[in-house]
Amino acid sequence: MKIGWMKKLDTEIEQYNYRSFPTEFIWELTEETPEGHLPLTNALRGTQLMSNILSHPAFEDAIGGEQNLEEEEIAGDDNGGFKNKGLKSMSERIFKRDYSF
Repeated sequence: MKIGWMKKLDTEIEQYNYRSFPTEFIWELTEETPEGHLPLTNALRGTQLMSNILSHPAFEDAIGGEQNLEEEEIAGDDNGGFKNKGLKSMSERIFKRDYSF
């Protein structure tokens, strides 16, 4: 994953510098927006943020889900189908609906 906190300087030597607030941040998602542009983070806070986001259990399930699917495919029932363990979608696992007012 590449996040664009650095910008290439217009020099003879290949050099990079951190993007500065607010002139170099693009707030709208358009064609001119560089890939990996996160306008509300900086290099220090952003790396900690991305580390915490990617270590969230939701991402572990997404990575481990492919392995579990292969295991279930091998351990299917007698007619060759998949075992259905009542798997819930990610939104159902993370968000609990509360209809109380």
